[in-house]
Amino acid sequence: MWKKITANLFIILIIFSFSLTGYAASAKTLNIQIAKKNNNDYQVTVPSKNAIATDKKTVLISGKAPKGTSIVIEVYGTTDLTGQNFSLTNLPQNNDYILISKETINAGKIGFAKEVELVSGINKVMVIFKVNGVDTVEKIFYVYDKALAEKAAKNPYLLAPTK
Repeated sequence: MWKKITANLFIILIIFSFSLTGYAASAKTLNIQIAKKNNNDYQVTVPSKNAIATDKKTVLISGKAPKGTSIVIEVYGTTDLTGQNFSLTNLPQNNDYILISKETINAGKIGFAKEVELVSGINKVMVIFKVNGVDTVEKIFYVYDKALAEKAAKNPYLLAPTK
């Protein structure tokens, strides 16, 4: 009996010896967490989707960044301007893109906005915030010819057979 009581007291003593101790983060860890929180200050809000199909050859790229932040907007087009080899489901490799335009802008009080020109086919727009630790934002646009799309939609031979 004394062995059971001693064993139970020993177990209770071990359980209560684990105290609730709080540990403070080191300054290095704290800086990393602050940097992650500040990355929300650098966003592309328009367009909100990462891949968009459109018949317009100009699009607005806008977002938020602290005033004075340098932002580079690069527009790439595909080497296949016919649009037959690539689509939003079959994107080109990085070496298939050609740099079409590159412009550096500065963020204002309410962020940044820039209208960019696209080419027919697949376009990749890269928004590069010139701040350490902030990721580059990539948006994909598929620019199609509206008349050709309507003609293709009316072609009965393009419809898939149903089973």
